[in-house]
Amino acid sequence: MKKLYGQEALQLIETQLEEHQEGIRGLFAPYDKVHMVEMLHDEIRAIEEFINIPHFQIADDTIVHQLRATSLSFQEFEVNSIKVMRLLQPFLQQDVLHRYLFTFTRISAIANAFKLNGEPHASVASELGTIGRAVDYFQSRRRHLVTLFYSAAAMCSGREKIDSHDVLNVFLPAIEQSCSAITGFHYKRVMFDILDDFHLTVDDHGALASYDYQVLDKGFMEPERASILALVRERSSQIDFPESTHMTGNGRVFSAKELRSNAKVLQAVYQQFELGDAQFSELVELINIFSRHCRDGYFIEIDKARFNRILQKQKQLPIQELERILVNRPSRDYAKNSNSYEPFVENDNHFISNVNLLNRFLYDFKNRHLESRRRFQIHAGFIFEDMIKRELEEMGFDVKGIKRIRRQEFDVVTTCDSVIYNFQCKNNYIDLAKVETDRKLFVRYNNSRVHYYRGALKKERQRQREELLKEKLGLNDVEHYVISRFPVICNDTNIINYNQINKLKQIVNSTAI
Repeated sequence: MKKLYGQEALQLIETQLEEHQEGIRGLFAPYDKVHMVEMLHDEIRAIEEFINIPHFQIADDTIVHQLRATSLSFQEFEVNSIKVMRLLQPFLQQDVLHRYLFTFTRISAIANAFKLNGEPHASVASELGTIGRAVDYFQSRRRHLVTLFYSAAAMCSGREKIDSHDVLNVFLPAIEQSCSAITGFHYKRVMFDILDDFHLTVDDHGALASYDYQVLDKGFMEPERASILALVRERSSQIDFPESTHMTGNGRVFSAKELRSNAKVLQAVYQQFELGDAQFSELVELINIFSRHCRDGYFIEIDKARFNRILQKQKQLPIQELERILVNRPSRDYAKNSNSYEPFVENDNHFISNVNLLNRFLYDFKNRHLESRRRFQIHAGFIFEDMIKRELEEMGFDVKGIKRIRRQEFDVVTTCDSVIYNFQCKNNYIDLAKVETDRKLFVRYNNSRVHYYRGALKKERQRQREELLKEKLGLNDVEHYVISRFPVICNDTNIINYNQINKLKQIVNSTAI
């Protein structure tokens, strides 16, 4: 074990980034591009079904629990595969069930291989111990699978064709060894630029950073000012839902009808912020047109000539702009592909996509479309405060209904074990993709936000404001925190990222002792 500082740490990070990039390029190089894109597309559907079936397909919680608890042990494979088939047969059509069992078989075999190979992959075997744990694992890796799908078009240059049985065998170790490492080393690289005391602890298994930076929310979701789930939970009375929303049902996991329904719901939920303007409405109409080309409830394939005719009929956005936001441009840079949201990939004489990629694209466009709207920013701030209150109550804080004392405003004031905890809730947008695509710009964003948050803490610590809280609540001790909706990098323990809010449980526990 060795600790690396300064230029030694920087050199290791940059070397590892390049080596892992080259590793992925070398992995793709022997394969035929058209065939590989198709195989990865099939694999993405299989994994998405594996994730979604226990989450959304089965209403019976007892059966869901039995399914998630099912072991993926290769030694118990025959018995457990029969158990899974019996559990799922009433809920799935035969082709979906067979695909699920095929995925179950391959994950079981891979988990066994990881276990036999020892470190560094033995820990992955434990993450694939049961169906439930495997679902959580693949949720955390789904972004890498989509990135590989984008990368294949640029990195494949050979004639070899991969068998459907081998796709996970080839790419899951690569996800663990290189894809996750690229993301991790980009985070280390930006922390190196921001934190003066940053260092790496290096051993035979890897390089551990002296600070941790997590960007995703619960369920491995990307942070948003106000997600659709938050709006539905916190403001459902203000939403005029469409009269009919379509759930796939009929033993299938995905459908074109559900894609169209999701677009309507998205407009309805954000209607109060004028999301239904001409540009967004045009994209919803495009989604409806694309969905008519859906095959097997999931895949969308449109020949180039027809695709161009569809775009030419649109009036709100120039065709060049539509092509830019809809069609992925292949890159040999894994990090660039990792931060892409274009739903279509060019493959041979067609553009291909799927219902999930179109949903993902529309959701991302919604976020960027609303970002500059002041009304949305203000309401998103109030929604974030309500989210914080809910979370703090669940952790044992007593949330007070204090918003103003003698013309002094406060965000969220709580008490716990005779201590006042005063929280500033900051919902300032940060483009997290810049960590990998424009590091210097992200560093400026980050440092500006941290400077602002420290200023907010300094203001809260003013004697006058503290005395107002003490007098109002009849307590003597006050602690101040900033909770940032979008994660920032800093070494100030009074600035807490929302996705790390559970750290506040330590405060509750320490004050209770």
